Amino acid sequence: MSLLRLLLLVLFTLAPTLALAYDVLLLQSMHDKGYDEAVRGFKRDYRGSVRRIVLTDYAELDLTRITREEHPKLIIAVGDRALELAQKQHAAPVLYMMALNAKPRRSAVGVSMLLDPAKYLSVLEELGCDRVGVLYDPARSGAYVKRALALAARTRVRLVLREVHAAKETPAMLASLKGKVDALWMLPDATAVSPVSTEAYFLFSQAERVPVITFAEVYLSMGGAVALTIDRNDIGRQLAELAQNVLDGNQPEDGGDPPRRMVMRTNEGVVRQLRLNPLVGR
Repeated sequence: MSLLRLLLLVLFTLAPTLALAYDVLLLQSMHDKGYDEAVRGFKRDYRGSVRRIVLTDYAELDLTRITREEHPKLIIAVGDRALELAQKQHAAPVLYMMALNAKPRRSAVGVSMLLDPAKYLSVLEELGCDRVGVLYDPARSGAYVKRALALAARTRVRLVLREVHAAKETPAMLASLKGKVDALWMLPDATAVSPVSTEAYFLFSQAERVPVITFAEVYLSMGGAVALTIDRNDIGRQLAELAQNVLDGNQPEDGGDPPRRMVMRTNEGVVRQLRLNPLVGR
């Protein structure tokens, strides 16, 4: 066999392996505008090789086989389902983003979807709101509320807490806050804020003439006063930095870092109507 034919045979044999040589396996739960935006941010700043798999494109996906055969150095999980699946394999470390309801393991590292509560408290102080009602499910948001309480102790904001364990409890818990709060802080908690209970927040706001400070811009059209939202593209860029650090051999601290960038939107009509202090310089 000639040397040329031998080289061609070797290249043909190795072609599938070479084609799949990459550093990062990007595992995305589904096609979604928010997920796609975060992925674009990640790809903008991460310069290494990436293979992207969207779970909804497959009837079944054997991730254990893929990691065993393709040897990615790192898995980026985008979304709850992707994170749950990625944590079942043990061949590659996992970083996550855009996962709100999945429960990361203690050793999981990534960028959470929850803004640092200090950002909300700063806005509440500036608006002149001292007594702030918060509904939350301890199983979902207990750790976040605990941190918010610790931070609030350094401000003039007092959090008036109500636990809810089922969505149907929300209206009654809101009613228990009548006359006791100057504002409502709506958390991204799927128990406390659900399709069946969302309207109750804004009915309370109108009846008690108190603002709703929320996490999603969509609620401004329903009567919310201020929305503090995440920058999905920047979350991707933030995770790209974290991924590069991991691949460079640096061991990050366990847990989810809060998004570093906040986007604020206001409903000026509601702010004026409720005679809230204007938000300056934001």
